Amino acid sequence: MNRRERVALYALLTLLTAFNLLIVLGWTGRSALADETVLADGPDAFPSLTLVADDPQKNVVLRNRDGRLAWGDAVHDQAFSVGYVHIGKILRQLMRAESRTEERQHLLDELNETEADFRQRLDDVVERMRELDPESDEARQLEEQGRALFDEYRAWQQNAIARRGKLEAEQLEAAYREMIDAVEVVADRKSIDTIYRFIPTGEPFETENPEQAMLAIRMRTALRYPADLDITDDVIEELDLEIE
Repeated sequence: MNRRERVALYALLTLLTAFNLLIVLGWTGRSALADETVLADGPDAFPSLTLVADDPQKNVVLRNRDGRLAWGDAVHDQAFSVGYVHIGKILRQLMRAESRTEERQHLLDELNETEADFRQRLDDVVERMRELDPESDEARQLEEQGRALFDEYRAWQQNAIARRGKLEAEQLEAAYREMIDAVEVVADRKSIDTIYRFIPTGEPFETENPEQAMLAIRMRTALRYPADLDITDDVIEELDLEIE
């Protein structure tokens, strides 16, 4: 190898060494030193991770915001954990509670007693009408009394239906509030942000016509879900109910 070839070879090696050094330094010309703030919690701890896009303005910076994966400054720019609860399964048991059952039965007994009295009075009018001449003044007066009594009975029936509906509505709301309190406890315990109500896809429809079947389908908002996201049994245990 002559002198000219050796000079060319040395120059090439110098260029390769410089090129490798630029790669190590990240083309910045600065030393590749670890940032103490980055490594404050250990060699594998980083304050953020940037996912680079072709357009730098569309880069995504992932951060830990209060234990949640976040990618922006807005509240909704972060991941939230979710869970599901079959509320019908819980509400049925809460509505069967002894105190609620007794309250409904007490009202039912009262209404049945009043209805029996109305029916007896109406039967008495019918029996008396059979003993009278339909064309007599007494029969016409008794007929008017019977009509007035029947109108009173119909009005009472409407009121009775309203009272039963109001009681059941109040009990349902109370049971719902009780269930929500238990959901809050379980969600806090499991660090779940959002709980959705749902009906398991395997639950029987128990319908008798197409309209009811379609309603059952519409109520099943989740068509596929990881079984572990169903926390119904955890809420039932929190309420000290029986798991069916």
